[in-house]
Amino acid sequence: MDRIDALQTFIRVMEAGSFTQAAADLGLGQPAITKRIALLEEQFGCRLFVRTTRKLRPTAEADRVLKLAKEIVTLFESAGLPSPKRVGAPSGTLRMTVPTSFGRYFFGDIFAEYGRRYPEVRLDIRFTEQFVDLVETGTELAIRIGVLSSSSLVARRVGTVKRLLVAAPALLTRHRPPRLPNDLRQLPCVTYSRLSPKNEWSFESETGRHVVGITPSLTCDDADIMSLAALEGLGAAVLPDWCAVGHIASGKLIHLLPDYDVPSLPLHVVYPDPQWMSHRARLFRDLIIERADVFAINTPQ
Repeated sequence: MDRIDALQTFIRVMEAGSFTQAAADLGLGQPAITKRIALLEEQFGCRLFVRTTRKLRPTAEADRVLKLAKEIVTLFESAGLPSPKRVGAPSGTLRMTVPTSFGRYFFGDIFAEYGRRYPEVRLDIRFTEQFVDLVETGTELAIRIGVLSSSSLVARRVGTVKRLLVAAPALLTRHRPPRLPNDLRQLPCVTYSRLSPKNEWSFESETGRHVVGITPSLTCDDADIMSLAALEGLGAAVLPDWCAVGHIASGKLIHLLPDYDVPSLPLHVVYPDPQWMSHRARLFRDLIIERADVFAINTPQ
């Protein structure tokens, strides 16, 4: 184990919010995660995390170290890559795919910034929930949410999508508010069609994992439509944080079962073999990594 392994592990723990999730993401045992964090704490001479029975809380020192760790890991990963076409401004057409709702919320500013920096590049963006075959379609980059299947693509994790169980006040006047996950069996629900199984929701709590069967009143593959359906009282919904947090703050949606966490989903930028990666694609990937902090939204506790 070297310092880069430890820094990569530290970044994953900060993004995932738990040693257990970081271990699963990295394919390691939890003792290995603990050992790597301990190595960094010894190296930096400070404590990076405070663990309670339910939460893993980063210290102020951890927040300070995170930015530096990302810079070091990015530089290290870039050092071994070939650098053809590094001279001169990038040009040509960059094709990429972005999840629909996520792209609407986060990527307008990123596209604009890239266009200002590299005006000779033409952007060809497809907003879709499907996992497009990058090689077959000539797509150079893709943003993907969820667990990735095994493939020849390279995946760089850039964040975590937190999800919240919500419902409109109007729905809760017609149905008894749930106190436990099993109570959701009595509620109509709005579900996301691309997650499997479609008729089950999972939650994590102090007492372990809870899986409950639900009855969809509406199923679709667009988080914005799911959000609108929830606002109209068509059902309770598990929404990504960017669709839910503002409506919770305004009182239009209510955060249900706050003691039961909906498992978060990994967020990756994926691309084919970096050996043949174009200059324009590499620069967009680097911009996504640079802006990755914007993907984190403060969710209600």
